[in-house]
Amino acid sequence: MEQKGFTLIELLIVVAIVGILAAIAYPSYSEYIIKTNRVDAQTEMLQIARNLANYKMAKNTFENAKLSNGSNSETYPTTGNAQYTITLSIPADNLSWSLKAEPIPDSKQKDNGEIGLNSQGQKCWTKGSSCTPSASTNWDGN
Repeated sequence: MEQKGFTLIELLIVVAIVGILAAIAYPSYSEYIIKTNRVDAQTEMLQIARNLANYKMAKNTFENAKLSNGSNSETYPTTGNAQYTITLSIPADNLSWSLKAEPIPDSKQKDNGEIGLNSQGQKCWTKGSSCTPSASTNWDGN
């Protein structure tokens, strides 16, 4: 008599293979999502920088410049689950600015580090820590 179906051993082998593949794929997927969120925040910061440049051209100063929500701090993204708090800082002389995106503590980005950008086009990101934009830093974590 011919057997139909799968044996318990065959099913256990398939479950083990699926488990191993999931254990490998899930961390890669999670890291991809974190990197995508960071790149989205960097893109938003570049858009804010463009808006600030337009503001400076119109007013010849950064005095009273604000983010799109009318304040110096906003969460990003503005819809869905916020991942970062973006803060605009303008020194007393109103001649420059700096942007800082800090991960929201209970978000997926919580341990991913701060992102920085300033009016000189200097950028920084260091995984897991804060940073200050300078000529020797960039958004690649170097």
